[in-house]
Amino acid sequence: MKGESGKQNVNYARGISIGAAQYKRGDGESIDFTGRAFDLLACLTEAQALTTGAAATALSCSRQTAGTAFNSLWWAGMARWVNVFAEIGQFKGQFRLWLPADARPPKDAQEACRMAALGLFYALAKKEVPGFKWRVVRNGRGGAVAEMEFTGTSGAEKWVIDAPRRGETPLPHADVCIFPTLREGEDLAPPGKMYTADEVLIDPGELRHKIFQKST
Repeated sequence: MKGESGKQNVNYARGISIGAAQYKRGDGESIDFTGRAFDLLACLTEAQALTTGAAATALSCSRQTAGTAFNSLWWAGMARWVNVFAEIGQFKGQFRLWLPADARPPKDAQEACRMAALGLFYALAKKEVPGFKWRVVRNGRGGAVAEMEFTGTSGAEKWVIDAPRRGETPLPHADVCIFPTLREGEDLAPPGKMYTADEVLIDPGELRHKIFQKST
């Protein structure tokens, strides 16, 4: 199985199981934070959940640098993580999802996969969307969704970003749906709605070239 840098086998298609959240209480010792750690904490607080790959995209740094920053936050008791076992492309595998220390862990593996996919979208949108604001909503029956506010061509806009995982139905009021693969987006996106996919969000490139419109 390829890692997060692989194209076709990297998505969070369906959650299978999730481990307990790993949290370290800060021991009061001096932590030599880099600027990356502070920047990452701001992103993590806003996104509510990020994989190492999404963090690297948001910070425009390497996965190694993002991983080091996450570890600094963990040792200081500012971040926690969960291991998630999921369908990844045509395989089953495990990925780590990072959360703010005070955030409620995902209720199950399916929600963890949703939050991982939303994190991919967040990482690209934060860098290029004017007037960007992001809020994750986790109280609905349909699972975690995100609300993105931004400055559009006609002024302030707000999109609901849904991330239906395999076997879930897209929310009818969502503006953009993130599917595991583009094929699923082409087949399952509601008519007239915008869609994208894990497998294209993971790759470098501008977000505006990764969002597609389903014909009516």
